[in-house]
Amino acid sequence: MRNAVSILTIFFFMLTQMSGVMANSADKEIVAKDIKVAEILDKADVYPNPAEDHIFLKISDIKSVSNIKLEVMSIIGTKMKVTHEKIDSGLYKIDLSNIPAGHYYLLLTVDSEKSLKKFLKK
Repeated sequence: MRNAVSILTIFFFMLTQMSGVMANSADKEIVAKDIKVAEILDKADVYPNPAEDHIFLKISDIKSVSNIKLEVMSIIGTKMKVTHEKIDSGLYKIDLSNIPAGHYYLLLTVDSEKSLKKFLKK
């Protein structure tokens, strides 16, 4: 499936038989497939809002995607800052010190998927 990632999760089970005997399972890897990049980007968090000199972007569960494009845009669409980041930790600090106070959008782009986050710069 196009624009999907795989999320690896490890579960540990404790089983109890009807007789009351308990048994522990071995670690079991479970891979959830078909989680769309767009869904993950929509859940991304931008904080603090309002911001002063920087904002943080937190993206969870996006391990299979290698790069993300971050664009800070004015409310009329003027690009104020563009950066390409390699996805590693899922937490990014974006410097806003050279951007005047006002309302802005942070456009997140991975492959052809996009998500828009609104924030206020004090």
